[in-house]
Amino acid sequence: MALCAALALCVTLLLTQPAHGELRLKPTRVRFVAEMVYHLLQWEPGRDAPSDTRYDVEHKIYGTNSPWTAIPNCMKIHGHSCDLTYYTLDPSLRYYARVRAVVGNHTSDWKRTNAFSPQEASLRLSGHSLAVTDNSIHVQLQLLLRAGNRTVKYDDIQKHARRYRVYIRRARDNQTYEVWETASEFYIRNLFWNTEYCISVEPDVASRHIPAMRTAEQCVTIGHRDESAELIPITVSSFAIVLFLLGILGALLVCTYLKKPMRPPSVLKSFIKQSSLWMEQEISSSGSTDAVQQLFLCQKEPQHHSAPSRHSPATNREE
Repeated sequence: MALCAALALCVTLLLTQPAHGELRLKPTRVRFVAEMVYHLLQWEPGRDAPSDTRYDVEHKIYGTNSPWTAIPNCMKIHGHSCDLTYYTLDPSLRYYARVRAVVGNHTSDWKRTNAFSPQEASLRLSGHSLAVTDNSIHVQLQLLLRAGNRTVKYDDIQKHARRYRVYIRRARDNQTYEVWETASEFYIRNLFWNTEYCISVEPDVASRHIPAMRTAEQCVTIGHRDESAELIPITVSSFAIVLFLLGILGALLVCTYLKKPMRPPSVLKSFIKQSSLWMEQEISSSGSTDAVQQLFLCQKEPQHHSAPSRHSPATNREE
């Protein structure tokens, strides 16, 4: 009986040992360490995992009944990371990933991540380009990100509350100041002439806190001021002002001429003069004001005697 009990104990220990070993092979700290359009799954080996331990990786879409799908490039691998970018690019979805250890014919239990969204990845830009115009710098952000043979736009992932912190460093004294921009293309104006400036940009989302990386710094130099070029707009503006003043003066002269009383022509003046002399002669010869009145007022002298009656001749004869 004692022998049978000892044999049973040995069998039990043998059966339980692999399971205990599997638990100690199980990967730990399985998580996404992600930048925009670079979603890396990382983990650490189990406490008793030998150096030749291999790992399998699978993923699935959160909130669906879809099965777990193996990652072809991450089956029986020796490393402790797997690039899942290609399988987790849709910003409208969330994803799970899981890892297990494989030692010979033994496998550990799966260790799963929390749900992951591409919108949670650290913010980054491809870069930016600079162009100098007078004493201004034109900045254009590069928003296209590549994932293998695929191209993704930054604003397709972060669709709302986008903004950019622009770092402007003056090279001669390393004085740095910051400005905020919301557009992907903008100008930095009123800079010092004959001065070198270095620009870098850090993306940001105003509505939530997300880690971000600054672009590599690029430097450009504002050249010397071109004084001859400045004289051209000054000359043009002065010429325009002179033309404007001359136009006003011409308009005033025209208005003044139109408001003057019109003088009669010389022929009419001569006729009026001759008429007045003739009237004076008529007045002096007749000595009567009635002729003047008849001439100017066209009035006939009223007849003060009534017409003779029919009986007048008879009366005269009787006398």
